[in-house]
Amino acid sequence: MEETLVSVKNQTHSNWECIIVNDGSTDDSEDIAKRWSQLDSRFIYLVKENGGLSSARNFGLKHANGEFVQLLDSDDLIKPDKFTAQLKDLEESDISISDYFSFIDGTNEPAKHRYLSPFLSEDNYKKEIILDWEYRKSIPCHSVLFNRKLITENNLSFNESLPNHEDWVFWVQLFYYSKSIKNNKNKFALYRIHKRSMSSDFKLMKKGFLQAAKLLQLFFKAENNKVLCDCTKEKYKEIYEKNRVPFFKKMKSRIYSKLVHCYRYVRKN
Repeated sequence: MEETLVSVKNQTHSNWECIIVNDGSTDDSEDIAKRWSQLDSRFIYLVKENGGLSSARNFGLKHANGEFVQLLDSDDLIKPDKFTAQLKDLEESDISISDYFSFIDGTNEPAKHRYLSPFLSEDNYKKEIILDWEYRKSIPCHSVLFNRKLITENNLSFNESLPNHEDWVFWVQLFYYSKSIKNNKNKFALYRIHKRSMSSDFKLMKKGFLQAAKLLQLFFKAENNKVLCDCTKEKYKEIYEKNRVPFFKKMKSRIYSKLVHCYRYVRKN
């Protein structure tokens, strides 16, 4: 957390507020946050009961006062000129996306096989962020700088009921309401990969992904946007079929296994 706050303080653009949300932490985060808020009034320390990542982000967004928003998790970092460069992008767009660098915690080594491009077509991004998410594209939260009016005028927040992929739902809705985006090729975001997070519960992740796709279908149906509603249906099908063993192939495998077992039994007797 200390490194993260240092990366904010070192920004060349100095007119910012940093809202630190303590979501029921049990480590030394509270001591660090209090110390930084006392040293620099731009750091604002808030405490809430534990409610998870989405709850913490929503709490922070409700207390934000700035014209623009930058999300930043407690173990990630941003380069010093990030705000300065991306604020220039926002003079002509609602959202700026920077490139990022993934590294292994405790080292400066790049995380192999953990890079997916964050960049979307500036003309067709509303479809791309639905259809290409996770398998071809992914946007770390701290790559993005966006105009806060997108969430205040459209009552947007992170869905706290989803077990995962809540960030995807938020980005899809945010980008949907935007009028334009800007890709910034500089690697302004540093994304820390913990060794313990190299593997995850695939079934749980898939379940959350499917739930997220269903929520987006309902969202675009309510918006009367048939094109994007059909995109989310297509994405749901892709997620459902991914790594799924077809029924007949599964049955063939089971029958073969039983035949082998019977053969060995007969041969033995």
